[in-house]
Amino acid sequence: MKIRRSWLLPLMLSAAMAWPAISNAQSVVASEPPQVTLTPITLTQAALKTLHLRTQPAVTTSVAKQIPAIGRVLNPAPWLSINAKLATVEATAAASGAEAQRLHRLYSAGHNTSLKALQAAEAQASVDRLRRHELFQTLRLDWGAALAGLTPVKRAGLSQQLVVGDSVLVRADAAGASTNATPVSATLQPLSGGQTYSADVLGPTPDIEPALQAPAWFLRVDGNAAQTLRRGQALRVWLQLAGPQHSAVKIPESAIVRIKGKPYVYVQLAPTRFQRRTLKLLSPYNAGWLASSPIKSGDVLVVEGASALWWAEQAPPTPPGGHAGAMKGDGDDD
Repeated sequence: MKIRRSWLLPLMLSAAMAWPAISNAQSVVASEPPQVTLTPITLTQAALKTLHLRTQPAVTTSVAKQIPAIGRVLNPAPWLSINAKLATVEATAAASGAEAQRLHRLYSAGHNTSLKALQAAEAQASVDRLRRHELFQTLRLDWGAALAGLTPVKRAGLSQQLVVGDSVLVRADAAGASTNATPVSATLQPLSGGQTYSADVLGPTPDIEPALQAPAWFLRVDGNAAQTLRRGQALRVWLQLAGPQHSAVKIPESAIVRIKGKPYVYVQLAPTRFQRRTLKLLSPYNAGWLASSPIKSGDVLVVEGASALWWAEQAPPTPPGGHAGAMKGDGDDD
């Protein structure tokens, strides 16, 4: 049964809202009250040895401001159809125009052709020009000024790449984005997670989805990445905007602990002292994520064994005069 686009995109948007929960980071199923203050925990030396933690310093980088979007790999058939018709009419218009000019020269040189033949050639050239103009307007209305503005050679090249699978076109709808936003590049990822792909921004779409009321852009993916994408496939999209960059921290996937869908990372404050901090994930980056958070360059992140720290954090404090447990009295005040 065919699914209407008006139903499909809201479903895709709902899936996109759960992006962080789909990641392959360590997942912890636990009841987490609303966060107020995250108090550091202190482990005993004995407990620390059993956790086999691995740490590494955090590294920051500069990234462009970006907006999230939901993407869909487009069926290239409408593009191929309109461009094939336009290419045919362009060739016909060029031939009929040349024939009208030839007859005009003959007629002007001494009536070496009939006026009737000249008028018929000029009429045919005019009809072909109007037909070419009509198809070009349709192309612009359906695909926007950027794609319609490609030269005939570039349009033909794109069509050929779409046919052989070396390129795919993606529509990215960005709910909540400004219509004045100017994306310059994009990062894509399947909804199931995994490998990310780079995409070129071709230009804004000429329409918006009524259910989303959000601006959208056409993207182009080339090369090996295009071979792995399929028509109709839903994608997460991060649109990088023009303008000043800001700082973000690189977080390895293995360092992230998810508690009720919220991402956290543990920072080592001292040899036996750790603090859990919240993260705002921005976009995938190599084997991890770029995130904005209170983490600074040089902070020591727990990149292996972080989920064990969560369970240690939930252990009750050691009672006065009791045996030493996993923690020494700090607990979590959130």
